[in-house]
Amino acid sequence: MNSAENLIQNKVLKQQRLRRLLDRADIWQAANEQRRPRNGITTGYRSLDALLSGHGWPRGATTELLADQSGIGELSLLLPALAELTRDGQMVVLVNPPHIPYAPALAAAGVQLDRLLILHPRGQRDQLWAMEQSLQAGCCGALLSWQPSREATDRDLRRLQIAARQGDCLHFHFRPGSCAAAPSPASLRLQLSSDGEQLTLQLLKQLGGHSGQRLQLPRSPDLIRRDQPLH
Repeated sequence: MNSAENLIQNKVLKQQRLRRLLDRADIWQAANEQRRPRNGITTGYRSLDALLSGHGWPRGATTELLADQSGIGELSLLLPALAELTRDGQMVVLVNPPHIPYAPALAAAGVQLDRLLILHPRGQRDQLWAMEQSLQAGCCGALLSWQPSREATDRDLRRLQIAARQGDCLHFHFRPGSCAAAPSPASLRLQLSSDGEQLTLQLLKQLGGHSGQRLQLPRSPDLIRRDQPLH
């Protein structure tokens, strides 16, 4: 075999190894994310759907909601989607919410409370495990998680993004507003703020679509029991 044939054979072998590597479920590729069909679940807000590339919350992906404090109306933003999912019989899981959700307001918004599960794992490792298992199980319509005080690593965030894709689950991950400048593998990132009556959204990032837009939405009544913090 001459040197030219050796070069061709080596190139073919490298391409085969690369294809096998990229076929692994734990390898995330931005290019593949952009080629995936956009089958979003409506947010319930026509103006917000119009800004999103999938015309709704991206299914099988992580959406980051960045806010400096809880209780500014961030849960009301998700209510229409959560109500739709639970009406369809899908579970909605909340992992380490900072306050007890206010059941009467959730029920009034159409959320089926028997399809709502709250998990409160102890410690960062247990929390990551619970989130990853719930996301990839395939029986969860949406998972809401709140980042603890310790900063999540890029590796942890990628694991959650992959798990959401494997389970075709909506993952809403609440992080401090200070994380806006940090890179993230999330498919969609929104920064939230409120003046007390309206919720302001800043679209920081979305795969396959434009970013930088601002939108104001009306706030719903309080959905948490401030007198009953979980931790």
